[in-house]
Amino acid sequence: MEYPALIQELAKVLGISLELSESGTCGVLFDQDEILFEIHENRLFIMADLGPSEGREDAAMRLLTAANLGMETGFACAGIDEARGEFTLCRILEGDLAYADFEKILTLFVSVVRYWKKWIALPKQESAEGNSSVPNLNANSVRV
Repeated sequence: MEYPALIQELAKVLGISLELSESGTCGVLFDQDEILFEIHENRLFIMADLGPSEGREDAAMRLLTAANLGMETGFACAGIDEARGEFTLCRILEGDLAYADFEKILTLFVSVVRYWKKWIALPKQESAEGNSSVPNLNANSVRV
């Protein structure tokens, strides 16, 4: 299924109207979590902000470690949007994809976004010690 058709099927499943802009972008709120989609050169980018990066070197190191081989990011890339001072997460899809597979990938992505948003929101000391209410996350612990 082509990416615009996947986006339209998602809109139908969610019961919303969802149109891609002229530049191939759109966004969806899942509760309070905004997920952005961008189609560019036969790729679908799924993106989200995780939280402020300023003064959070501890979180930057933790995210880099988590992103190693995608093991704790649901196979997404973690980064910093320096201009906006935000940690970000991005999953890039290529090739033909059935809607059911797209939905599984998106479900995992939203779960991972929620995990990291909660972790980044913790006070520095609590997140550094690992004594938080945020459960450990790895590719095997999230079920879709």
